[in-house]
Amino acid sequence: MLNARINLINVKSKDIKMRYIKNLLYLLNKKEKKKFISIIFIFIILSFLEVLGIASVIPFVTALFSPEKLEKITFLNLFAETINKNRDIIVPIFCLIFLFIFVVKNIFYIMTNKFISFFVSEYRARIAKDILKKFLHQDFNFFMSKKQGALFTIISSETVNFANNFLYSLMILLSEIIILFGIFFLIIFSGQAKSFIIIIPSIIIVGLIIKKFNLKIKKWSHERVEIHENLITLSQRIFVGIRDIYLSRNADKLIENFSSFSEKQAKLDAKNLVVQLIPKALLEISGIVILLTIIIYFTLSGFTDDIIISNLTFYFLVAYRAIPSYNKILIQYQRFQYSKNSIETIKENISLKDYRLLSVPNNEKLDFKKSINLNNISFSYEKNHPVIQNVNLEIKKGEIIGVFGESGSGKSTLLNLITLLIKQKNGEISVDGKLLDNQFEIRKFQNLITFTSQDTFLIEDTIKNNIIMNSERELNEVKLNQALKLSRVDIFLNQFTQGLDYIVGSHSRKISSGQRQRIALARAFYDTNEILIFDEATNALDEENEKIIFQNITKLKHQSTVIIVSHKKENLKGCDKIFTFKNHSLLQIK
Repeated sequence: MLNARINLINVKSKDIKMRYIKNLLYLLNKKEKKKFISIIFIFIILSFLEVLGIASVIPFVTALFSPEKLEKITFLNLFAETINKNRDIIVPIFCLIFLFIFVVKNIFYIMTNKFISFFVSEYRARIAKDILKKFLHQDFNFFMSKKQGALFTIISSETVNFANNFLYSLMILLSEIIILFGIFFLIIFSGQAKSFIIIIPSIIIVGLIIKKFNLKIKKWSHERVEIHENLITLSQRIFVGIRDIYLSRNADKLIENFSSFSEKQAKLDAKNLVVQLIPKALLEISGIVILLTIIIYFTLSGFTDDIIISNLTFYFLVAYRAIPSYNKILIQYQRFQYSKNSIETIKENISLKDYRLLSVPNNEKLDFKKSINLNNISFSYEKNHPVIQNVNLEIKKGEIIGVFGESGSGKSTLLNLITLLIKQKNGEISVDGKLLDNQFEIRKFQNLITFTSQDTFLIEDTIKNNIIMNSERELNEVKLNQALKLSRVDIFLNQFTQGLDYIVGSHSRKISSGQRQRIALARAFYDTNEILIFDEATNALDEENEKIIFQNITKLKHQSTVIIVSHKKENLKGCDKIFTFKNHSLLQIK
């Protein structure tokens, strides 16, 4: 029964390892797989140079202490006559050869590590970009059901952890294993196979001790991901809502929560670092035991001093290279175990099915001529809790439509439905009498829309670049000046000596919330798309600016179809039709 259970565990372990290998191969593209294979061949060459460096020790030491015995060394038999004729210069020659081998080996070692580092860094950048693209190919509900902190962790942290700890550790593991095999073959070739009687048991004992920690490392890996997500989410909440925190009494509580997560992560990292130190200590002890045993063996066997010196030097160099290799293997294996959760996360997210198109060729737009129609539309986020129920709405081309109501009444959900970001539970949405039932048509329709909300983001760039960012055409000075006037950005530009070249700063921190909203409005006016949607886009403005901007929006009639959502009914005076929500239904009041 016990044997059956052990066999089952071994089979499961092999299946898991094979899954990691398959996942890694899945995550590498064709070009990266070729590079990966090239790196393995480079490791073999590096192993050969390492072995050559160690193998050159015996002839080098013999040349120093007993040059007359050089011709007795197996691979130097062919050069016996030359050695005998040039005994005076044999030591300098062997010194130069010895130096040359180690210089070449170390140059190759540096170049190999440079190649690996660039490979891993480029891969990390590529996989992070691909995951971001995957996220942007998901439907709107994906982002509504996920924590922002979790998504940010995957892109910014899990990709780094996977590349730096999983992929890099795997490559170092392969490198050191190949080098160790080379050293073992050298020991056999040099006739020192008896030493395996001491070496192999030592390696097995150290390996078994380290294996004891693997279960803990796996557990710490899962805990690390969860804690990091909480830290990211909390940090975002703090910095985005810094004003609310300054004016509230919750700062101490937030600091306490952050400290709790941070301390947990620090303890996990500390435990992992301690475990990484154990192999080094065990290997040093094992190395000393092996060397002392070999010294005792040579002394008791009656070997001459020069043989003892050359052999001890050989074993010292073997230990000097093999012990760090074995130490690296154990440390990298632990890092590998600590980051295995990342490869599952990366694989899961890179394999997400694409639900929407990011773009269509040449940013092609749908031919919109008549109207957008919503017929008996219902929508709910949870069963038996409708947000919108039996909504009927016709938006004719060139009309200005206004919607007002309390927060949570369904205004934003209505906009998400009109823009086809979410799919209705019941009813039909058509454009010019045609149902848009494929992603290509939906994306062409969405290309008609410029959406400006109270949370429209600005990039950390100049005011001008934030206004024209969506335009792929050359800068149109006339349109830009018109957009500045309509949005009243021109009013505050003289506050900045750089004018349009003023940089708004990270998260728009160098401008006010009202200025940020006016820049976002200028972007919409510059874009002059066929459908303009304003969702509470002026709620940070003072009453005078808000009134003038709404008057300016009404000037766009017949040029664009405009949908305005506001919690203030007076802002919608210039609209052709005005609607409000009552009991989840849309009522027309104008």
